Amino acid sequence: MSIIEGVLNFILIYFIVSGIFNYIAYSRAKKAAQQAEQEHAAVNLAVKEEIELVHDHICGSTLPKSEAYILAKDGIRHYFCSWACREKFIAGQQM
Repeated sequence: MSIIEGVLNFILIYFIVSGIFNYIAYSRAKKAAQQAEQEHAAVNLAVKEEIELVHDHICGSTLPKSEAYILAKDGIRHYFCSWACREKFIAGQQM
């Protein structure tokens, strides 16, 4: 065996071993990324949406702000559970 063949064999073995180690490193990194993604998804599911509640002073009910009827009067926002409560407030028939 000549020196050139020895060098070529060494280079071939080097690339084969290097490829094996790169494949193992890639597999571990991919598995770690999948695990991190699953943990991230679990954390996102644990976060609850906070709902802001408002109070209707006409009938005394409490409801989510997104479902309330709103009336701005004198720079103040008033929230109502129904159109009827809103109309009572406007008419001055507060209970």
